[in-house]
Amino acid sequence: MSAPPTRLRLLERSALAGVLKHETTLYKRYWRSTTFSSVVEPTIYLLAFGAGFGSLIGTIAGYRYVDFLGTGVVATAVLFSSAFAGMFQTFIRRSYQHTYDALLAAPIDVHEVVIAEALWIAIRAGAYGCAPLLVAMAFGLDPAPGMVLVPLIGVLTG
Repeated sequence: MSAPPTRLRLLERSALAGVLKHETTLYKRYWRSTTFSSVVEPTIYLLAFGAGFGSLIGTIAGYRYVDFLGTGVVATAVLFSSAFAGMFQTFIRRSYQHTYDALLAAPIDVHEVVIAEALWIAIRAGAYGCAPLLVAMAFGLDPAPGMVLVPLIGVLTG
């Protein structure tokens, strides 16, 4: 009776890289639509609430309304870009497209697929947090040194 083969590491870099390569290959097909929506949606919010409703509100406790609204739009963009990918795309790929079945046919374990998918969603959320930040700055949000941390915070929260 022989022992089952042991794995070298808990997570293999090649397995994670393979799943991430799969995700980037798919992303090349639909990047225009998701990027368009990540820029247009905050622009509409900032036009409606910032320029429209915000013109009725001056400053509150020394803060302009665009300061409050701009940071909220950035946080919302990170939340929605990661939640949509984490729920809807994962469900479609598992139930209808059977993408995960195909990935698991390769020498990749379930936990590697899950970690790589979560990493990809987090990277996208960090990148999509930058688009509404730039739009908010165009609408008058003052640049601050902490804004360089938006992609990192987007990755961690995404």
